[in-house]
Order: sequence, then structure tokens, then C-alpha cells
Amino acid sequence: MFRRAERAWTDFAEWCRGRGLKALPAHPWTVAVFARWCEPRLPAVQIARNLKAIARVHLLAGHPVPDRHPTVRRTLRAIEARQAGAALFRAEDFIPSDTPPPKRRSAVAEAPRRGRLVMPSRPKLTSRRPPRA
Repeated sequence: MFRRAERAWTDFAEWCRGRGLKALPAHPWTVAVFARWCEPRLPAVQIARNLKAIARVHLLAGHPVPDRHPTVRRTLRAIEARQAGAALFRAEDFIPSDTPPPKRRSAVAEAPRRGRLVMPSRPKLTSRRPPRA
């Protein structure tokens, strides 16, 4: 377990160094991008473990842990959903091909008929002031 966590931190530190980013303390955006970089290479469970190892190093160094930031959490949830095979769209979102497309209604046709529109003689937000002397 310790070797795996140590390896996760080493990988993260090398990744940051190669991109000119600070590994300690790491910005949450940096950790989220690292997680996305790991996505095609590792399963979501391993990415989560790596983020915990990075957070542990931050905690031991006395820095805020980046894995609790909403950006990192949302990124990890998105990775888990994609790897779980979650569909981007639901089946209900698509119209069957044998169904004709819905008719478009004109906004003018739907508007209720009113009387003749008359332009006001003066704007509403102006006031009549006496002329300056």
C-alpha cells in the first residue's frame, strides 16, 4: 500500500514538473487535470486512490488537501461515470426516424391580437423639468 501511494505521488510530481506546475501545494485545477490525464491509462478506482495519496502528502506537509475541492470531486465523478459506461443521452431524447418532425409554429400566429399599437409622445422615464434660467 505504501509503495503504491509513494508511486502515485512520484508520478504526480513528475507530471507537474514536466508541465511547469507546482506539485506542493497543488492547485485543485492541477489535480483535476492530472486525474483527466490518468483517465485513459487507469481505472477510476485507481485514479481515486492516487488522488487520496496526493491529498495525504499535502496533509502531512500542512497544506489544504486538494481532493476535497468541488472541481476535483466533479472531475472524479465524471471519470467514474464515463468508465462505468454511462450514456451521454437517454433513449427518450431521440425522436424515432419513422415519426415526422414536429410542425413549427409561428410566434406571430400564436400571439393574441390586440388593438392598434400607438407610440407614446414622450418616453416613460423622463420628467418635465422647468427650463433653466
